[in-house]
Amino acid sequence: MPHLLHIDSSTSPYSVSRSLAASFRTAWAEEHPGATVTHRDLTADPIPHLDPDSYVALMSEPRSDAQRAAAALQSELVSEIQAADALLISVPMHNWTVPSSLKAWLDQSLILGRTLPYDPASNPLAGRPATVLIAYGGDYGPGAPDEDMDHCGPYLRTVLGKVLGYQLELIAASHTVAPFLSENPVELEKAALSLRQAHAAATDRARKVAGDLGAASLR
Repeated sequence: MPHLLHIDSSTSPYSVSRSLAASFRTAWAEEHPGATVTHRDLTADPIPHLDPDSYVALMSEPRSDAQRAAAALQSELVSEIQAADALLISVPMHNWTVPSSLKAWLDQSLILGRTLPYDPASNPLAGRPATVLIAYGGDYGPGAPDEDMDHCGPYLRTVLGKVLGYQLELIAASHTVAPFLSENPVELEKAALSLRQAHAAATDRARKVAGDLGAASLR
């Protein structure tokens, strides 16, 4: 059975990114009932940001109790990544970039020689499917006036796709704050349409990834 690692990072009680992840998970469960899912909610159980002890643990042999505790957490995060056949991340744009909770998870789990390859040709994660579900409050898509202000999607494409080598698909819902801030029917329809399309894309992606991994396991 394929193993899914699911990371949630939104703090909002009205989270669109979490609702997209729920659509993905529903379709995944339909394809693989009873399959293993490791879920990390970075709001309910935040990962500490890098400090001097965790930095030492990343770079050298830990010597103090605090450094050994940091190394143990890093090893746990690395083991979860390495064990997962597929990765799912839900993320809202916060102040034009990723939430600090997601950045902390990445900082603590990207380790040279383990998840980060010394040699890109021998990348242990290359080719594994990763799905990123992003909620944008406004419109940052191709051709939009604010396109260059998006430091969320491009950053994750760099880290997950270019550096780690995942087979990456990014699915976005835009205009997510319109229902709270606007009475303009045009803006509200844009938000509703984008949300419907994102839910459908998340469902389709889950079915495709689950189907591909299921077929691969039978070969």
